[in-house]
Parts: sequence; C-alpha cells; structure tokens
Amino acid sequence: MMNRWIVTALGKDRPGIVAGVTGILYKLGCNLEDSAMTRLEGEFAIMLIFSTSTKLPEERLLRAFKPLEQRLKLVVHLKSLARNETGTPRKQGRRYLISVYGADRPGIVFRVADLLSRSKINVTDVHTHRSTGGPPQLYLMLLEVEISSSINLPALERRLKAQGKALGVELSLRSSEADVL
Repeated sequence: MMNRWIVTALGKDRPGIVAGVTGILYKLGCNLEDSAMTRLEGEFAIMLIFSTSTKLPEERLLRAFKPLEQRLKLVVHLKSLARNETGTPRKQGRRYLISVYGADRPGIVFRVADLLSRSKINVTDVHTHRSTGGPPQLYLMLLEVEISSSINLPALERRLKAQGKALGVELSLRSSEADVL
C-alpha cells in the first residue's frame, strides 16, 4: 500500500530549493508524482505530491526538512493524503486555454474565475504576470480549464468576450488539443 503526501515549501528565491526538497524525499525513498514549482516575484513556491511504500511518520518527515528550512529560510508544510484524495482526478471535460491580456486593474482574476465558476467550468491551472514597466502596467493571465461537452461553447465565448470588454482586456478561448504528460 502506498502512503501519499503533499508538501509545500515557500521562501525567498535562491539556488538549491528544488534540489534540497527533492533530495530529502529521494533520501527517504519517496517517489515524486506531481508537482508545481515556480517563482513569484522574489519568492519561490513548491507544491508536490509524493508517495512511499513504507510508513513514514509525519514527525520523521518534518524532522528531515528542519535543516533545510533553517538553512534556506523556508516554510514547509506537510499533509497526508487520505485514500479518497489519491490518484489522478477524474477528467471533467475537454481541456481549453483562456488567455487574458490588458491593462492591470483589481478584479480581473476574480471576475473571470467567477464567470467560469457560475458556468460550472473547472479551472485546473492559473498563471498570472504583471509587467514591470508602465504605466500602464500590463496584466497577463493564462487559465487551463476543463469544459463539459454539455456547455454551449459559442455562448461561453460571448460571455467571456463581454467580460473582457467590461474589464478592458483581451480575452480568448482556444482548445488545448494535446495533453502534456
């Protein structure tokens, strides 16, 4: 039986964070299954799921991360995944990409995400970036979503375009034909 965990690690961006976190898991005999790792401005964030065939107590895992937390000034959090939280999530529709581009202003992420939520569309990934130049500062958001075949795509596109116009941004929807990994 596999025991599965999710670990998050946050700290000031610097060399060695990915090697440090993954090295600890490797030395403990763990297998990395899924991950997202990125720099946000000057901070670095890791979120990954790992498994082990041996029963590793949470205290041992936390103890293994302590030196890395202190050396790289990271905040590490562990969560054991229950059996019903394991495995690949059921695909809820066809994958699409939504891009948003325009002048930065409050509410862009919320208003687009709220429209998608009310439309029963599952958001699986979001990336946002704000330009460092300006004014005006430009905002880019890329969303990966799963859209059920029961959704009327032309009607959804019209609602997205109207939302983009209300926000003063360009908003586009396109199919993501190839699954990566």
